[in-house]
Amino acid sequence: MKEVALITLHGMGKVKPSYYSELEQMLKSRLGDIWTKVSFQNVQYAPILQKPEDELWAAMVATPENELDGTKLRQFFLFGFGDAGSLEHSAQTDKKQYIAVQREIQKALDHALLDFDGDATKPVVIISQSLGCQVISNYLWDAQHGSNIFSESQPDGSAQSKFRALNSLTNLVTTGCNIPLFIAGLTDRKCFAKPSDSFVWDNFYDPDDVLGWPLKQLGATYNIVRDHPINSGSILSSWNIASHGGYWSDADVVSPLADILKSKIA
Repeated sequence: MKEVALITLHGMGKVKPSYYSELEQMLKSRLGDIWTKVSFQNVQYAPILQKPEDELWAAMVATPENELDGTKLRQFFLFGFGDAGSLEHSAQTDKKQYIAVQREIQKALDHALLDFDGDATKPVVIISQSLGCQVISNYLWDAQHGSNIFSESQPDGSAQSKFRALNSLTNLVTTGCNIPLFIAGLTDRKCFAKPSDSFVWDNFYDPDDVLGWPLKQLGATYNIVRDHPINSGSILSSWNIASHGGYWSDADVVSPLADILKSKIA
């Protein structure tokens, strides 16, 4: 039987369904046979946002009177910040897409619970990248405040209900986290509460990555975060914004994550 769940959440932009593959291979190499004790689940929320973005982009470039230079950069901003802006807008108005993203998280958790034979006390570890950090932060806040998907039904005390609320989350690992971009202008910035007494939040950021930020300065409630500056990426990317895409293949992230998983396996 599986002993620990590892849940991954991707970042913003046009994301491949196999976004987790390099991380998976590196963890397998480090953990060896005990990898079989890990329930490895991957949240796939990109398709919820990508289809309308693709349709909008196609309409933009197909319109003759539109003169659009810098198409690669425009596409990056449309797909990347379009994800972020659309989710935040959905959370405040038409919640359909916001709830759909939360359902994808619950789908991954449900698969993990099956691997645990229904034991909701088994530890959960989450690693999230970029926009995925804001997504999981919102999910935890909603779980603790009965909001959004958690307002659809009252907690019934079942194993599934407790597991979906991440009561057994022991570790959150965030990489290239851009939560400050969403809440910097708020005067009262509040983090979710620790979901368990053993909960640890490690936040990895590259100083060259302008999309990745330390978090402790967001306010007193973010004192639960341990910020780690690292040098993410290859020789071609570690010194610039391209480092944003290099975290999950970097030993400074993968090795601590492997150690966390090892500590959960008897």
